[in-house]
Amino acid sequence: MAEVSGKTASAIAGADRIVLLDALRGLALLGILLANVPVFFGWDSLSPERMAEISGPSTPIDYRQLIKFLIDGKFYRIFSLLFGIGFTLQLDRLEKRGAAGAAVFRRRMLVLLAIGLCHLCFIWFGDILSLYAALGLTLPLFRHWTERKVLITAVILLALPLVAVPLIAGWGIVLGAPLSEMGAKVYVAFGGIPGASDIESMQRTDWSGFVAYQLSALPYRLVYLIDSWRIPKVLGIMLLGMVTGRRLMAGTLLGDRRLLWRVVLLGLGLGVPCSLVYASRLDVHQDHWSAVIGTAPMGLAFAAMFALAWPRAHKMLEVFAPVGRMALSNYLTHSLVGLMLMGPFLNLVGRVGPIAFTLAALALYFAQIVLSRWWLAHNEQGPMEKLWRWGTYGSVKTR
Repeated sequence: MAEVSGKTASAIAGADRIVLLDALRGLALLGILLANVPVFFGWDSLSPERMAEISGPSTPIDYRQLIKFLIDGKFYRIFSLLFGIGFTLQLDRLEKRGAAGAAVFRRRMLVLLAIGLCHLCFIWFGDILSLYAALGLTLPLFRHWTERKVLITAVILLALPLVAVPLIAGWGIVLGAPLSEMGAKVYVAFGGIPGASDIESMQRTDWSGFVAYQLSALPYRLVYLIDSWRIPKVLGIMLLGMVTGRRLMAGTLLGDRRLLWRVVLLGLGLGVPCSLVYASRLDVHQDHWSAVIGTAPMGLAFAAMFALAWPRAHKMLEVFAPVGRMALSNYLTHSLVGLMLMGPFLNLVGRVGPIAFTLAALALYFAQIVLSRWWLAHNEQGPMEKLWRWGTYGSVKTR
């Protein structure tokens, strides 16, 4: 075999690294879809009696425990990690080309923020793009920090709910109360019925009810982000992603299997028992200590396992890469499908059980694998990615 030059080897390693990140992003998108699909179908808003009526008495509990153990919170953590990695890699590429990297990145985040707010207010209240964009605007502040300082800050942010949640509860403070009141007023002002439950709002077939539900999304979404402590948790993982990105560029991560195995063992060692506690408590949410301690380590363990498997199984794992390359387009497609389930359209909210809607989600994802491969065979990037680039650079061409 001919000798491979150092320059060529570096190029190959770089290409492999990008495909690995695309594939991991595609896998994370599948996990996010599986986490969101019960919300799309209104499952989480149903009464236990209605759940049992649709799917039998034991299925709702078994399904929710499985989702809480394997899915809930794990895959958006991976997505957040990749976001931080992407920031580091993009900034490096831009500055090597002589561009003002931080300024371009901020402009990129402002465009994403605009897309996210439109998505939040007009398509789906569970939008994550606007949060990623808002927190992304802060990442340049950390770019010159040492790795140690970034890691310490990330750990503090991730652990913050362990201290803050019991303190705030002890003081009797309800953080999202003013925003909840604002959301209720917006909902009623646009035609919503006072005191209506989520499932009643989602099942309304009249357009005034639909519009009221959509336009009240922003304050209610902020309430959820505050109450779940998602803001510091997402920023903490993004900072871990920054450190990961630095090590990727230095070539000291993917080849360090000992470090990856440590992440797996520590992540599963913390994540599995804590996630079992979290899954067994159907009355607790992501602000509970078991989720705070267990979710991020388990998500990071999943990512490290993927990286460890990549050298030998990359041909199989690359099936996720096209979906990951078009993550923005595919994520928004999930929301559009979810929108079509609501009252004025197909009116399937609250009428389908977990087995059926999980199979529907898997079918949708399989279709996205096929369509993403086809689209990327004819285009450099997805349609929403083109819009994002145009908004950032004024051109859809790669720079």
